[in-house]
Amino acid sequence: MAERSIHDNQIGAYEVDGERRRIVLHTRFEGRVPAEHTDLVFEDVLAYHFQNDNFGNILFGVEEVPVAQLLEDWRSMFEDGSKYAWPGSWNESPEASIDYFQSKGAKAFELSSSYGLDGWVIAQSCHVEAAPSERAVY
Repeated sequence: MAERSIHDNQIGAYEVDGERRRIVLHTRFEGRVPAEHTDLVFEDVLAYHFQNDNFGNILFGVEEVPVAQLLEDWRSMFEDGSKYAWPGSWNESPEASIDYFQSKGAKAFELSSSYGLDGWVIAQSCHVEAAPSERAVY
């Protein structure tokens, strides 16, 4: 059996569980009968940013990138966020954030889409898993 993929999957819903530091994107691929339901799961989340949600999002992929690269790409967001303790009180500067993320063994994941939602997640892990085929929300 081939490894599950999120490529060309539609995002039906996503959950951000602040207490458990967990984000789950619930996806569906219509190219199979029956449709294949796959969850993209981020564990031990330290920071995230999603944008361009258009309620019809189609994923292209998720890629691990160096934490320092992600923070450089989003430097102004981290600098502005430090005024409001975003994404945490440890964000005194982008460099302090890099140190914090590295001390936690975090990885950076960029989410790209073919249509709609994109962004990134900094977490300790990311994986895909089979999901129940019937959901109350999707």
